[in-house]
Amino acid sequence: MAITGISPYLRYDDADTALDWMERVLGFTGTVRWRDDTGSTYEADINAGSTTIGVSNSRGTTDNGKNALLIVHVDEVDAHYERVRAAADTDVDPPKDQPYGPRTFTITDPWGYQWSFWQGQAIPPEPDG
Repeated sequence: MAITGISPYLRYDDADTALDWMERVLGFTGTVRWRDDTGSTYEADINAGSTTIGVSNSRGTTDNGKNALLIVHVDEVDAHYERVRAAADTDVDPPKDQPYGPRTFTITDPWGYQWSFWQGQAIPPEPDG
């Protein structure tokens, strides 16, 4: 048996507002929304590159993004930072080179999820000894 992937699934108090924010600020695309009789989204998919993220209304079963960090790999972190900074309603610290390898920046969405954008991969430490 082999693991073939992982599909992030996030619950928000207001899925429509969260999806709109992800499109506008983070640049995610391809949103598909399943709506209830009132027109509210109860289930959705949104794409971050080749990864599909499931999104739903929480229906009171979540503490939103408390303690959640999602890493999004990009090919040009500085360019993506400029896009996010221009669209965000909050200050975003600029990208920096991490001692473990990648160049990164992180933004926390209005619901508490942290989105960390990475260019490059983490480099394993040298073995001791």
